[in-house]
Amino acid sequence: MARWNPRLVGIAAMVFLYGLFGDRDAGATTPGLASLDQEYGFKGISFGTDVDSVPKLKKIGERGQCEVAYARSGDTLEFEGVPLTAIEYSFQNDRFTLVSLLAKAEDCSRLYLALRTRFGEDDTKLGPEGTKKPFWTATWEGKRVKVDITGPTGCIVTISAPEEAILEERRCREDDRVKAGRGD
Repeated sequence: MARWNPRLVGIAAMVFLYGLFGDRDAGATTPGLASLDQEYGFKGISFGTDVDSVPKLKKIGERGQCEVAYARSGDTLEFEGVPLTAIEYSFQNDRFTLVSLLAKAEDCSRLYLALRTRFGEDDTKLGPEGTKKPFWTATWEGKRVKVDITGPTGCIVTISAPEEAILEERRCREDDRVKAGRGD
């Protein structure tokens, strides 16, 4: 009859439990997400940057009371070799909080795969087959920056700093309350 070595059983149990419940932060951020967290922005514009300090911006629209979208001349309209139709920089209260990468429907699955190559498996675990669904979304969340893609009827990738956007939204609401109180 075989006998179990208690020491080996203990080590095996520890390895198994570490695999299930181990240090989640150790592998939670891929190198691509870590570099995006470190950049904390997009193409040299840091989240929180004032609109007046970013050259070559052209206003393309307003999204609500406090948010304005801009395009930047000179941007190459591609991400990891996938063509984009536009890159839109959103500023809330004149501070950079979000960038949107827009692509045609036929490029959505390629764009998803490019994001997955750069940032690893998405938190939603969509997988390449998931891009064939009528509506889909995938998310990658770093320590400071979040990336989302939604498809497939033309797709949009958003890269944002959730904390920055929340702070600016609160400032916007507070500004609205102050204006309402003064009758402006």
